[in-house]
Amino acid sequence: MWSSVNARTRLVGRERELSAVRRLLRRHRLVTLVGSGGAGKSRLAAELCPGEPGTAVVELESVHRPDLLWHVVAFSLNVWEEPGSSLPETVAHALSEHRFLVLDNCEHLIREAAEVVAELLARCPRLRVLVTSREPLDLAGEMCVEVGPLSAADARTLFVACGGAAELADPLPDCLPLAIELAAARTDVPARHRSLDAVIRWSYDLLRPAEQSALRRLSVLIGDFDLDLASAVCACSDDMVQLMTSLRAKSLVVRSQPSSSSARFRVLESIRLFGLARLEEHGEADATFDRLITVLTRMIRMVACAPSITAETDEWLDGQEHQLLHAVARVPRTDPRHTWLVAAVVHVWYLRGAYGEAMRLAAETLSCGQLPDHSEMLLFRAAWLAGFLGDGKESLRLAEALVEHPATSRPNWEARAWNTLGYARTVTDDLSGARVANERSISCARALGNASLLMTFLNNHAWLLMRLDDLDGASAAVAESLAFDVPDGYVLMATRHTAGVIALERDDVDLAEQHFVFALREGAPSSVALAGVLEGLGVVAARRHEVERTVVLMAAAAATRSTRGARQEVPWNRMVADARDFAVAEAGERRASRARRLGERLDHAGLLEYVSEVERDEPLTMRQQQIADLVAEGLTNQEIAARLGISTGTVRSHVTQMLTRLGLSSRTQLAARTARVR
Repeated sequence: MWSSVNARTRLVGRERELSAVRRLLRRHRLVTLVGSGGAGKSRLAAELCPGEPGTAVVELESVHRPDLLWHVVAFSLNVWEEPGSSLPETVAHALSEHRFLVLDNCEHLIREAAEVVAELLARCPRLRVLVTSREPLDLAGEMCVEVGPLSAADARTLFVACGGAAELADPLPDCLPLAIELAAARTDVPARHRSLDAVIRWSYDLLRPAEQSALRRLSVLIGDFDLDLASAVCACSDDMVQLMTSLRAKSLVVRSQPSSSSARFRVLESIRLFGLARLEEHGEADATFDRLITVLTRMIRMVACAPSITAETDEWLDGQEHQLLHAVARVPRTDPRHTWLVAAVVHVWYLRGAYGEAMRLAAETLSCGQLPDHSEMLLFRAAWLAGFLGDGKESLRLAEALVEHPATSRPNWEARAWNTLGYARTVTDDLSGARVANERSISCARALGNASLLMTFLNNHAWLLMRLDDLDGASAAVAESLAFDVPDGYVLMATRHTAGVIALERDDVDLAEQHFVFALREGAPSSVALAGVLEGLGVVAARRHEVERTVVLMAAAAATRSTRGARQEVPWNRMVADARDFAVAEAGERRASRARRLGERLDHAGLLEYVSEVERDEPLTMRQQQIADLVAEGLTNQEIAARLGISTGTVRSHVTQMLTRLGLSSRTQLAARTARVR
């Protein structure tokens, strides 16, 4: 269930609406749930599509920039912008295998949402779309289901389910679920005040002054936020943990789905807008927004001053996207904080693979007159983005500007600037110039004493040296990098991948496999280098003429690359393409198609099982082997039962026995193991 839906209460009533929507979705491709705020449209949509495979959910409540709608859809689908393709084309391709798309809370982006839905329905003939909004999209073929107040009986049932006393569940004139949930948290609310707006005001009026102040100030935060950010914008002397606990108990703040190691919260939009109006009434809006902007800028400057940007830092910045965009909209361009905030947004979009959007924002900001003294982070990220997007000339211009920037008087920025220049010279084929820049960046990193940064720079330099046909130099760079004991799974995976590629260049297939397997086992599963590691294992399999294994691993790599935007050097791409083409030709289309389906289904645990060199020796019975073969082909228990003429229960029992006997934990691992030992 998605984060904007309160999962603490069961769905009450709505049988008629559920039945109507299910019937319409069988016959029509676009259905919109229409109703007022607080009617429970999102909760109803979550009940209709409870996270089942083939369903994509896009939450729009916190999105306030219409021009970012395609970007938000792409991020929700975990797809990356592809060079040479528009973002709508990339999204449509990703949705080609989905059955349902849910767009939740569209009313504030109604025109743009309608355009997105119309284009996706035209491009994806199998797709069905479920929309929640306060008004229809007004598209041809759209079917609307009104979500109104609950019946009196259902309202009483929900009131009690939310913790309200049964004896106080008298008739409610405004039977909207959100109003009922708030009223249940405040059982002393008179019935005449139980409309949504009145209940919010009533709940607010009953708060202590410190709680009222906190709720007003929290209204500047859009979407999820953590306790530290809440404390910074509230700037109150009271215990923030106690304040948040009290506001949660009154259903004015909700706990979000955990997306990081720390607790995250949100203020529901109806309550946030009420709080924002009270903030304006008290004349506190400017000061509160200024505190938000100041704390964000302070954190970004701390990131810029650090020797390297860690995975933890990336996670923190990613969690602040909505706050950063909100802050950028409030800060004039003449304010030095504006450039810092834009740099953070660009960095977040870079991490998500939205390279085109990130570059457009960076270029727009950098084109506004003379570069400010605090533009180093924006220049740094923009130079890499330009290279990723194929504009080597612009990448070189930005990198040269970064090298000349006053920030390079600080050792960490001197190192980053020369490494960035080395990259820009590489993409413009000035390999000798790139070597000079890389060597200077490595020298700077050594002087800094930051092992993680030095590992990264040495790894980058090894790729350049391979292009210069200096395998000895590349090997030495990687060997030095691997000598560091740095607990960074991202750097480790990238460096081990490079070591494997060098081993392949030397025709040492066994050593290459060792590096790739180590990277898969010990590296970060979310690393962009994972696709390259899987491709490396595919090349190893091709060199050993294991054609089906090659196709499986290449398919897994392609699936990974499509969701992470990973890019590799041109020589490596050629090696991968040759191995893949050889395997497909040798396997034949039917066998290759089956292998591709398996590779696309493998998760990280399945991949680890597939590449494992350790085999369990317990034999399977003939019937179990038949079932295992069909599991590897992607058949369900019911389909296997029909194929073999046995009951579904018998198939299920055999699968359970095989998982236990082989020490596996999922059908995917069983499929991987079966495909490997064929």
